[in-house]
Amino acid sequence: MKIPCRLAAFDLDGTLLNSEHKLAPKNREALQALAANDILVVLVSGRMHRSIQPISDQIGLENPIISYNGAMVRHATTGEVYHHTPVPADYAMAVVDDCVEQNLHLNFCLNDELYVAERNAWSDLYEARTGVPATPVGNLRELAGETPTKMLLIHTPEKLQPLLESFQTNYAKKLYVTQTQAEYIEFMNPAVTKGRALTALANQFNIPMNTVVAFGDSYNDESLLKTAGFGIAMANAVPPIRACADHITTTNDDHGVAKAVWELIL
Repeated sequence: MKIPCRLAAFDLDGTLLNSEHKLAPKNREALQALAANDILVVLVSGRMHRSIQPISDQIGLENPIISYNGAMVRHATTGEVYHHTPVPADYAMAVVDDCVEQNLHLNFCLNDELYVAERNAWSDLYEARTGVPATPVGNLRELAGETPTKMLLIHTPEKLQPLLESFQTNYAKKLYVTQTQAEYIEFMNPAVTKGRALTALANQFNIPMNTVVAFGDSYNDESLLKTAGFGIAMANAVPPIRACADHITTTNDDHGVAKAVWELIL
């Protein structure tokens, strides 16, 4: 089976990157082969743009990047911002207040910089995974009035589920609240999803959605896979993502992206 493809979109952590958050040579070569065949290769992640940029550079891409779960679309080489949909200032500060009161660690992403109340084990974990150092400000309430691109709460997996349910209930219709990794809850503008950003980008390049292929593994990839003409889930994907996929490849540690690219697209 060979599927039509003019645009291929790839989630990073858990999908294109292995469990050590590294890009394996086989996956890099597969994406380079797509680009060589005039297929638009787009990296799509909940990460900050500045954290995706080095991965794009490793592959040698000169395309737009979808970052912050779709809140920003910015070109990898020119820096042009196609669109940016931040969190309203009042809702951002409400989340800050909730996290301060519950003594929860929160990343505050503003102007592609990462701010935290203080550096700790959680900020160190995020920096180790993404390469982005945190800037401590003492109290995130000092950023009142600002409109962050997104906010990220980091906690232990066992405590994350009740927190997720609580925040999703409290901010229903006000914010897009989703889990992106075992330790992450992310807060974004409710208009933001990876799927919407992908659709806007495909339209901008006059690429029909039935020729768009997307790869993902986590809850925030559901809109990505459902929007694309053909959705591919990793074997390590969470059950809802495997359920909505058109195809399931091998795991991110078994070069699942490269296998699907060579078998289904090239």
